[in-house]
Amino acid sequence: MPITLSSRFARRTALAGAAATLSIALAACSASFSAPTLQPYQAAEGTNIESGQLKVRNMLVLADADGKGELHSVIVNDGDAPETLVSILQAEAGTADGQAGGDQPGEVKFTGLTAPLELEPHTALVLPGSGTEAPAAETTPSTTPTATETPSAPTPGAEEAGPAIIVTGAKPGQMVNVTITFGTAAPVSAYVPVLADDHYSPSPAAAE
Repeated sequence: MPITLSSRFARRTALAGAAATLSIALAACSASFSAPTLQPYQAAEGTNIESGQLKVRNMLVLADADGKGELHSVIVNDGDAPETLVSILQAEAGTADGQAGGDQPGEVKFTGLTAPLELEPHTALVLPGSGTEAPAAETTPSTTPTATETPSAPTPGAEEAGPAIIVTGAKPGQMVNVTITFGTAAPVSAYVPVLADDHYSPSPAAAE
């Protein structure tokens, strides 16, 4: 079943509720990310995992019956130093993650993260985003700003829109062992649930 524009909009709208809750928490505590929504407990559906100052929240895949879907998550930089998100890939066979595994599919591909993304201090990266995407991390020294340029610091608690990361090879009901790599923080691995792409739709498809 192809993912239509309307179904994408419906599920992104539903998942945006979690991001909105996160935004309220960030605004309430300014530069502090000690709100209950960011404490290390496991959400009902998505996976939570941390690496130092970086907190991955509610990571899951919404996919169709043919195994094509999209990754959803919020990644928070809870520290004072900038970081980068380098890659999100299927973990190598035998990678430990500290959780009970599920129905692990064979080969799963993640496409769409074409360059490292900046994770500014005290901001959240929303995957996938619905607005302007987060800037790619610089790989070469930047030029000195001219007198007419006014660089702005990131606003504490702000959200950045990340790219759509397409997932192929994982079907609803399976668990994908994913490894997330950062620029400085240690890589982390965890099982991520795969849900039906109409899971958050107001009108899910009728069971056959």
